[in-house]
Amino acid sequence: MSNNKLSNQSQLVLRNEDRFSQGHWAFINPTEAGVFNAIDNAQLIGLHQMHHHYSDCERFASQAQYFGAAFGDFNALQPQSANEHNTNASEIAKNSLDGVLIYIPKSKQQLTMLIDNASYLVKKDGIVLVVGENNGGIKSVPKLLETIGTQVNKLDNAKHCGLYAVTVSEPLENFNIHQYSSTQTYTINEQEIKVYSLAGVFGHKQLDPGTALLLEQLTPAALAKTKGHVYDFACGTGIIGCYLAKAITKNKRITMSDVSALATFCSEQTAALNEVEVKVIACDGLAQQDTKYDAIVSNPPFHAGIKNDYTITETFIKQAFSHSHQYASITLVANRFLPYQDVLDAVYKGFTEIAATSQYRVYVAKKFAR
Repeated sequence: MSNNKLSNQSQLVLRNEDRFSQGHWAFINPTEAGVFNAIDNAQLIGLHQMHHHYSDCERFASQAQYFGAAFGDFNALQPQSANEHNTNASEIAKNSLDGVLIYIPKSKQQLTMLIDNASYLVKKDGIVLVVGENNGGIKSVPKLLETIGTQVNKLDNAKHCGLYAVTVSEPLENFNIHQYSSTQTYTINEQEIKVYSLAGVFGHKQLDPGTALLLEQLTPAALAKTKGHVYDFACGTGIIGCYLAKAITKNKRITMSDVSALATFCSEQTAALNEVEVKVIACDGLAQQDTKYDAIVSNPPFHAGIKNDYTITETFIKQAFSHSHQYASITLVANRFLPYQDVLDAVYKGFTEIAATSQYRVYVAKKFAR
């Protein structure tokens, strides 16, 4: 891959590749393998919270790649990948790295956690850098880096991106991901459910109104005939799958998945809080699974980073049909402006709108013999 095919952030990183050519470095949440292959350093590693980026880098980059909600030798569950080949992110020893580069996430709170995590990973006088686009919040980074070091430097500015660095004179001795979490309790159809969340995960600290509308339709009476293997796609905090695990009382198995390790971690915690048995996997949708389902329920995403991406749900709807048994149902909620009716009609040959507000619609479709 030529450098000009890389993201703007990675192109800016490679303008400064000499900084990363020696020593034990980690890149957190890089979006492509090419940035690793362009740097001649076998000690460079990739740390990933997004499974599709992890999978690409593990496949195409020569350096070691790790996947998890956070990184280091602390006690935190790491999500299981669908293909069961992820490297354990807890293998990295604290205060062992010469430097860490963070690709800026959408959430400022998530960045705060990653900066602290990086401070836990680096040696005394190690370097923590953040790279990001100008319209992605990079200009607010210096104040965040000041919390782990005394002098922040702007190293470079190009490709509509910035690169900032700080020297960590006193690395963190302890890092606990739970310190960045929040737990809320909601009552849905007279069913109480506790929800664990982290910044960067959909539904953090709030019950999304679309999810609320979806779950309100899934009353015990409406779920009375639901049985078999139930799937929650893009599970986020785990509220949908864990609600179904509590509300469906007979003959059910619940599988939940998300591309985000933060989301699958939250879903595991939500399941534990509600004392329900579910399977949580980290994967990029149904294409990486061999399972066929009897019912699929989702509030699917329509963003890729900060940009709208309708293809995520359009692909999901098509894959849901092929990864489900005969007479299986799909129930999903979407913003009114999202163009999913045509896809449902084309794939399932019909659908029913079972609820609507000024913002959201809930659709149900069923797989019949053709």
